[in-house]
Parts: sequence; C-alpha cells; structure tokens
Amino acid sequence: MKTIILSFFLLFASTFVVKADNQNHIGKLNTPNPAPAIVGWYFRAISGYPAAITFELVVLFKNGDYYEVGEEPVETLNIASSKSTHPKAWGKWKKSGAVFYLTNSQNKTHDYELGSGNWFPAFAYSPSLTLKKGYEKTSGGDYGNGTVALTINKINFVDATHFTTGSNSGISTPNATAGKVTSAKGTYKIAAHSITFTYDNGKTVTKSFAMGASGSPAKPTNTMIFIGGDSFTDTE
Repeated sequence: MKTIILSFFLLFASTFVVKADNQNHIGKLNTPNPAPAIVGWYFRAISGYPAAITFELVVLFKNGDYYEVGEEPVETLNIASSKSTHPKAWGKWKKSGAVFYLTNSQNKTHDYELGSGNWFPAFAYSPSLTLKKGYEKTSGGDYGNGTVALTINKINFVDATHFTTGSNSGISTPNATAGKVTSAKGTYKIAAHSITFTYDNGKTVTKSFAMGASGSPAKPTNTMIFIGGDSFTDTE
C-alpha cells in the first residue's frame, strides 16, 4: 500500500513540474522582445513630396540600430515584430566626431550634425514645461494633374488632464471635391516618452511622445511636440 501511495505521489509531482516547466517555456515565448538601451532621441528635417519639409522622430539604440519612431511607444515595442512588419523604419547608425551617420534599409547613408539645421535633440515630457493649449499638424499638398489634398489635425490640451481633437480633410480633383470633419474628447496622461488618451467612449490609446528643441545649446520646447511619430506645432 505504501508503495502504491509513494508511486502516485511521485507521478503527481513529476506532472506538476512538467506543467510548470511548460508554462515557463510558454511565458518565455510570449514575452515581447524589449527595446535595447537607448543612446538618445532626435528628430531630423526631411524634404519630400508634396510637403516641402517635415520632421521625423528618431531614436538611437546603443546596439547600433536606429528606429524612425511611429505610433507605438518605444518602451513597449516588440523589436523583432517591428523589424519584420516595418523594415524601412530601421537602420544602422554611428558617430564620428560631432557627425551622426545613419544608414537606412536601402543601404543609403546620410550625415547629420547638431546645429546644422537638419538634426535636433528630442526630449521626454517634463511637468515643469507646460504644454500649449493647441497644436496642429498639416499634411498634403498639390499632387499635380489638378489634384490637391489637405488634412489638418488639431489637438487641444484643455487642462492638465483633458483634451479635444479635431480633423478637417479635403480633396479636390478636376472632376470632384470631397471633405470630412471629425472630433473627439477625453482625458490624457503623459509619462516620459508616451501619452495615453482615454476617450469618452471608453477607448484607450497609448502613443509615442516627445518634445522638440530650441535654442543653443538646445533645450526642450513646448512649441513643437511629437505624438505617434508625427510633429505638431503650437497654434498660439
């Protein structure tokens, strides 16, 4: 009888260990690939069609990678997944003296230097620098052949916790015109390089966030901010 009980106990214990090991293994498989150590946040001026100049938020990692910051906060970014789904957002960087060299996914290298007018530091949010009441981002332009499109996205920080947003977009062609207006409101919370919007309908969205720079030496400014990788300028 003792032998039977002991055998049952050993079988139960071994089953428990195997199950625990499997759960640990599954947990490891499901654990996101966290972002490596960060050297710094920057934004660069780029020219493109149809907009003349836009600003692009970039983060430099200690392992030599750089990433063109998008919607998702870098802190929660799954590196492997991002490189697979957005390969053009990734590249390599190095620094020689005061010059940063960024090599993109097409193996083209561009050089940047602070103070040159196309490369600036970006900063995390600090409560000591109050946000402006209103910001906007304008995109679109003349696409040729009589086609003109324009979108204006606005965000207003009503107070330290409440926001409103609005979007006004339109397109005109030789044959037709169309437009769309949207609006929303809710509460927000900023922590370093992320901003969380909680809309009145209960939906919650967290996006990347950064503040621009001004002056020499450069300091954080509240006249330009980056939300979801897009640059917004103040309307005051």
